[in-house]
Amino acid sequence: MNIYLHLSIHLILSFVPGIIAWRIWGKKWPAIIAGVIGGALIDLDHFIEYFLVFGWHFNYQYFMKGYQFLGSEYAYVIFHAWEYVAILLFLVLLFKNKTLKTILFALALGFFVHLMADSIINDLSFATYSIIYRAKNEFQIERLSSPRSYAKHLKDREWFMNNIYNAKK
Repeated sequence: MNIYLHLSIHLILSFVPGIIAWRIWGKKWPAIIAGVIGGALIDLDHFIEYFLVFGWHFNYQYFMKGYQFLGSEYAYVIFHAWEYVAILLFLVLLFKNKTLKTILFALALGFFVHLMADSIINDLSFATYSIIYRAKNEFQIERLSSPRSYAKHLKDREWFMNNIYNAKK
């Protein structure tokens, strides 16, 4: 899928959690902002992946094409985790302040919507988006992907290593 379409889906879907939280607690802007943070900005962890592979030499095209995942055999994506959804929902139960509840709930729902979309779009199991599951599998792409997805990854990685990564050295 085209990366701009992928990102657009996340951005559009991220308003839904904000609207739901706003309707429950009546705090419009905290809900909308937290929904967008949870639903779209969790992708900021892709920058961490990028810098682990390429160092501080940023190339926008490489980043947008996801070359960081081809240059590595690992997928850390530390913000992409169901565990955060559970923690945030638990915190909603602990606090009484409506604004705080709104923010935590919208964040949780934003994360949830984002992870569901990623699971479907990226053809990965829901378990792959558990940080505990990824850690148990040592964050290795081979162990996290289906055989079909990993075969495609290897093909793309071979092209990447021959045409981009090694050519830059």
